[in-house]
Amino acid sequence: MNIYKLYSKYFLSLLVSMLAMVAVTSCSDDDEDLAQSGYGYVQFKLTKSSFESAPETEEPASRAMTDKLDKLADAKKIQVVLLHDGTTVSQTLLLNSYNDENAEFGLRSDKLQLVAGAYKVVGYYLYDAVDEQLYAGGSGDNSDFTVVSGGLYVQELSVDAVSRGMVKFQLEKQVLSRATEEGYLFNAIAEIDVTVKNMFTREVTTFEKMKVTYETDYEESVGTDNPDDHYKEVGKASCDSLVWLPAGTYQVTSYTTYSRSGVSRTELETQVVKGESFVVSNNEVTENAFVPILLSETSENIKDYKALKEIWDKMGGKNWSYYGAEYPEGTNWNFNKDIDLWGEQPGVTLGNNGRVTGLVLSGFGISGFVPDAIGQLTEVQILALGSHDEKVGGKLFSSEGITVGMSEEHKQKMRHHYEEMFLKYDVRENLSEMLQDVINNDPKQSKIVKSSRISLKDTQIGGTTSRLDGISKAVMRLTKLQQLYIANAPIACVPGGVDNFCTEWEDSNSEYAKQYQQEEDEGKLSWSNMKELTDVEVYNCQNVKTLPAFLYQLPEIQLLNIACNRGIEAEQLKADWTALAKSDITGPKIQILYMGYNNLKEFPDEGADANGQGGVLTNMKKLGLLDLTDNQVEKVTAFGTDIKFATVYLQNNRITEIPANFCGFTNEMETFNFSNNLLTEVPDIFDAKSVYVMGSVDFSHNKITKVQNGSAFKGINASTVSLANNLIEEFPKELFAAGSPIQTLDISGNKLTKVPKGSLTGEKAHLLENIDLRFNRLTELSDDFRATTIPYLQGIDLSYNSFSKFPTEPLNVSQLRAIAIRHQRDDKGERCLREWPEGITTCPSLYQFQIGSNDIRKVEEVMTPYIYVLDIADNPNITIDLSGVCSAISQGLYYLFYDKTQDIRGCDILFE
Repeated sequence: MNIYKLYSKYFLSLLVSMLAMVAVTSCSDDDEDLAQSGYGYVQFKLTKSSFESAPETEEPASRAMTDKLDKLADAKKIQVVLLHDGTTVSQTLLLNSYNDENAEFGLRSDKLQLVAGAYKVVGYYLYDAVDEQLYAGGSGDNSDFTVVSGGLYVQELSVDAVSRGMVKFQLEKQVLSRATEEGYLFNAIAEIDVTVKNMFTREVTTFEKMKVTYETDYEESVGTDNPDDHYKEVGKASCDSLVWLPAGTYQVTSYTTYSRSGVSRTELETQVVKGESFVVSNNEVTENAFVPILLSETSENIKDYKALKEIWDKMGGKNWSYYGAEYPEGTNWNFNKDIDLWGEQPGVTLGNNGRVTGLVLSGFGISGFVPDAIGQLTEVQILALGSHDEKVGGKLFSSEGITVGMSEEHKQKMRHHYEEMFLKYDVRENLSEMLQDVINNDPKQSKIVKSSRISLKDTQIGGTTSRLDGISKAVMRLTKLQQLYIANAPIACVPGGVDNFCTEWEDSNSEYAKQYQQEEDEGKLSWSNMKELTDVEVYNCQNVKTLPAFLYQLPEIQLLNIACNRGIEAEQLKADWTALAKSDITGPKIQILYMGYNNLKEFPDEGADANGQGGVLTNMKKLGLLDLTDNQVEKVTAFGTDIKFATVYLQNNRITEIPANFCGFTNEMETFNFSNNLLTEVPDIFDAKSVYVMGSVDFSHNKITKVQNGSAFKGINASTVSLANNLIEEFPKELFAAGSPIQTLDISGNKLTKVPKGSLTGEKAHLLENIDLRFNRLTELSDDFRATTIPYLQGIDLSYNSFSKFPTEPLNVSQLRAIAIRHQRDDKGERCLREWPEGITTCPSLYQFQIGSNDIRKVEEVMTPYIYVLDIADNPNITIDLSGVCSAISQGLYYLFYDKTQDIRGCDILFE
């Protein structure tokens, strides 16, 4: 476009005439005087001239839009023609601005050095970046200026350019009854393309890939559910950038929205719209340019939110008050917000498309019947109507717990959450503190982490945290469900009677029930369709008298937690377990079965025979974790050696015998816990020659006196074995004779009087590292405790026995790090150990020695800092010189347990 044609032929001829006249004019006599006056500078500032747009009633062709510079930013150079004392000065200068947007507010040229004096602007030319002429301008009304020596004068030049203004687009939600199934969250919009139309010229402009910022705000509005709520939550979004448009009146005609994940951009939708008009004025910012984002009431995500509102209404939502650890105490749902924000509630997880994918109602105090509206939430993967940690932990469904889309590894971890909270513990926790310290200081051994097991005091067995009394069978529409948790509720299930677990509509006349009835008639509502539902918990429900029927129909169940349902009688629970095991649907699929704190007395009768054949329990082929803690089990039936357990919890029962083919073992075997039962023998159900070594076996707190089968005992293939607190009088040498690879043995709290020679013989006896012999009646040790037999012994605790002579046998073991022999008493209860083991400071690895609560007398040995943990407390007659370790004591490098009444010499700091 030849914009420079703006000026008339008259102006051009005038300019030529003036230049010709100047060319024939001779130099003035005053030139020398002017040169002596010095130099100054002039800078030219170009601004848009005031220009009123043509009335919008005129035809577009009547507007001389071709007679104006389109954008000031297009001009990169200026050639100015000046007249000074009859002499013409012509100079080309660069034009500058901070950026193209700021150019619309004006351009400045480079400074031009001139001789001081008076000048007149004759005219100027504007050029683009490739020196194409864009525009020719006249001098205007204020064409005269004066350059002062050493000064700078700014001369303004007016450019007739198209008027432009800036626009910031605001995204405005409009919920309409338009037909659509797909939806997305308003706050998912990361970028947007906006097309606008000039309502006068009909010219269309599209702005692409504008970034969008979302925020929530509040407007004054009284909530219908809570009159005390005077502020409505609204979502607002706007474009980050300002865009330029020629002055005029515009309307948004279409948009395309995008979401973004990392570097990936996904188109959400394209819509043709008719936005409200907005006016763009010259060099002004227009912020009321609204893009109407159309949301549909019929989209599935909005329908999900309406279903949430119905669930809240029908389940006593106004009285909900959260009491867990994931949200502030007293938290409730809030619907005083835009409808597309209804899904943003505590306990609700939304997918990228705005659909509800997780619904956790545990901890809110729900009540009533889960309504038929639950069937709308067909994208839900997690549904929790209570859980085993509802009050005691409250973080099972936190960001670190069970979440939508969690990895298979994390899912497996969360399946052991109940075990970690209530069952799992390290058998080595029962060792003496000294032995635990030895183990924790050995980098080759796994550290003993004290369990923080939570008791059931916060949710007592039979207690409730909600008033949930039923669940609509519309749940069967949730075919993407993966975890279903029901707990601490009065919901009922009675043999041959009521079963409120998803067997009826909440209201057969509800719009949802009418909608879903046809699916039921067509056989589409079936638990057999729940092929992703793997984890189910029906926990601590006092009115459950038998397991609900739906459990037997789950085709892919892997975890079943039915603990703490003490309303189920013993025979009924046995029958329920039998049915689960016998079913070809559930029996071969269940991997984890939590059934603790119930009334079970007997396993199913049909166990495996001696050859591992037959029996319903053999059908539980994948069962790896079995929990029957705190039942009343008396009779144990064999699973058969084909069933490979990783963990078995059978503590706190009344078991007297364990069948030889109880189960098989693998390297995954972590814990085998039969503590607190009525066993009289160490059962011969293991095999020390097996290639599979278990983590720990716990037979503590029974009535064991010996091992089963005597010298034919096959041994225990475990690294830690506890026989603590039994009735053992003779050391069970069969453990080691059979080749058991025991590293840690706890045999405290028995009736041992001695450990005869040959007790620690066997091909793997040398692996013993720690042994706890406390609370027995020992008076001596055999040579088995020397380095030739147990060369890797690190810790031995002989406290609370009857030694009158210090057993020196272990002191020649080079690896020995700690030994304790506290509190020795004879049959009369009198202190019987008076002997100090001379030379104990020469043991190469010993760092801890406990000999407190005895009757040690004068100690002749000089103590060294190498034994830096020393317990001599409660030895009333002791005399000992600690001058050799006093410096270490003063520096905090020596741990001494003593009494200030004792005769301790050489370290006065102890008595300051």
